[in-house]
Parts: sequence; C-alpha cells; structure tokens
Amino acid sequence: MNADLVVNLGYIAASVLFIYGLKLLGSAATARRGNLISAIGMLIAVVATLAKLDAYAWVAVGAAAGALIGIVSARMVKM
Repeated sequence: MNADLVVNLGYIAASVLFIYGLKLLGSAATARRGNLISAIGMLIAVVATLAKLDAYAWVAVGAAAGALIGIVSARMVKM
C-alpha cells in the first residue's frame, strides 16, 4: 500500500473521529466519551503528519508552545 494513501486515510479517519467526538461533547452524559474519541482522532492526525513530515523540530516547537499555553491556562482557570 502506498505511504501517501495510508497518510490520507489517516487524515480522513481523524476527521471523522473529530466530528463524532464533537457531537458527543454536546451532552453531559456522553462528554467523556466524546473527549476520548476526539483525542484518538488527534493522535491519528499527529502520527499521520509525523509520518509525512521531515521537519520534526517544528512539531517539537509547536508541542512545547501548546503545552506552555495549556499549563498557564490551567493554572489561571478557577475550578
């Protein structure tokens, strides 16, 4: 099977999982499952991107920036 075909199928699967996960986030009873399904979709998208990409440094920079923003935001939001 062609590598580009596998990556494209991964993107399609990730898109379907994102959309379905967002649908499940609409109800408190299914929100946990929706969050998990969306996270799996994101994992598939990241793996597909890394399989196609050669610039891993940019991915690391983006992950570090996202983690920093997430940590600061989590500390600022009152629970």
